[in-house]
This record gives sequence, structure tokens and C-alpha cells, in this order.
Amino acid sequence: MAAPESLKRLRLPVIGAPMFIVSGPDLVIAQCRAGLLGSFPALNARPADALDDWLYELGEALTSADAPYAVNLIVHGTNERLEQDLALVVKHKAPVVITSLGAQAEVNAAVHSYGGFVFHDVTTSAYARKAVEKGADGLVLVCAGAGGHGGRHSPFALMQETRAWFDGPIALSGAIAHGRSILAAQAMGADFAYIGTPFIAAEEAAATDDYKQMILESEAGDIVYTDLFRRICRRV
Repeated sequence: MAAPESLKRLRLPVIGAPMFIVSGPDLVIAQCRAGLLGSFPALNARPADALDDWLYELGEALTSADAPYAVNLIVHGTNERLEQDLALVVKHKAPVVITSLGAQAEVNAAVHSYGGFVFHDVTTSAYARKAVEKGADGLVLVCAGAGGHGGRHSPFALMQETRAWFDGPIALSGAIAHGRSILAAQAMGADFAYIGTPFIAAEEAAATDDYKQMILESEAGDIVYTDLFRRICRRV
């Protein structure tokens, strides 16, 4: 599936990645008004009913002159809010939905029912194939250096493997923080650069000043991958 016309009109081929806790309406509105696709995790809206308010706010604040926004849904079976959050996404007809942690055909069908577009996060070519088979329209290749549930593959390798069989929209993720890197992502075959961490330092981000300063001072060697948080969540 080709990218919708709204994504072809972005000022820069950039998707602001949904960041846990950090991404909210203020950041998304600023990103969209700047011509980038802004996004946020549905789980950031707390309590769950607040998601309805957030989507109303985005609908009121953004116009057809702005870039579209995206909602990130964790579609893993452990997300007890998925059904409720998906219903609100459909109600407000969120233009783009980014799904993570296990593609679900039913979720994709619900988004397609109103003409929405679905990207799915993947870390391997095998997962990418499964996502497309279940109805995802585009892919987010989460490569080495990416935040969140980061991948371990080189972007060169994963882009090459995926482009060998998939000609749909691809966003590339992994330590992209400069215009040169956006251009490099396009040269490798990506349609969009998927950028998260640099936006933590933005005024509109819901992060503390100390956190923002840490982002400005950090280097590549400061990136650490751990499953500690996953273990903590399971214990809770």
C-alpha cells in the first residue's frame, strides 16, 4: 500500500517516535505544526479515559494545513487497555496508528475500517513479513541504537533484507538525530526517518529539565539495552 497523501506532504520525511511518558498532546501538536508526523503512546494518557480528551484536543488543534498525527498501540495480549483504546482510535479516526509488540489482523482491520493507515514496529525481517501478512500497511524498522524495544540489527542489513521483498512505506529507526542521517536513511531505501530521543529535549516534551539536559550531554556510548524494566513490569 502506498503512503497516504497526507504523509507525502510532510515538510521533512520524519516521524516523531512515540515515547513512553514523554510524548503527549503538546509535543505532538508542535511536531505536526512543524510539518512532521507526531505520535504518542495511547498508554501515556492516564487514566484510560483521558485518551478521549487527548484525541479531542488533537482534533481541535490541528488543521488540514498541519501534518497528521499517529497513536501508538501496544497490541500484545498483556495490554488490558487495547480494546478500549482501539475503540477511541476508531471513534476519532486517528489518521495513522503505529502498532507494537505483535501484529494483530483485527486491529489493522479496525483502523482500515475508517481509512486509517497502520505502521508496525519490527526488529527482524521475519517479524516484518508477519506484520504485512496480517495487514500492516507500512513498517518501522527498529535497528541498533533505537530506543524502547530496540533492535540489534544494523540498519543497512535490515533495510536491505526488507526492501528485497517489501515495496511499501518504511520508517527507519536507530540513533537518527541530524539532517544528514535523515538523508542517509532515504539513501538506504527508507521513506521516513523515525526520530525519538532528540525530541525529549524539546520544550513541549513531558520530561524533567534534568532528563532533557542529560539528553543534550549524552553520547553513543551512553546507550544501554536492558530487560530490567520488562522484568519489573512482570513482577508488578
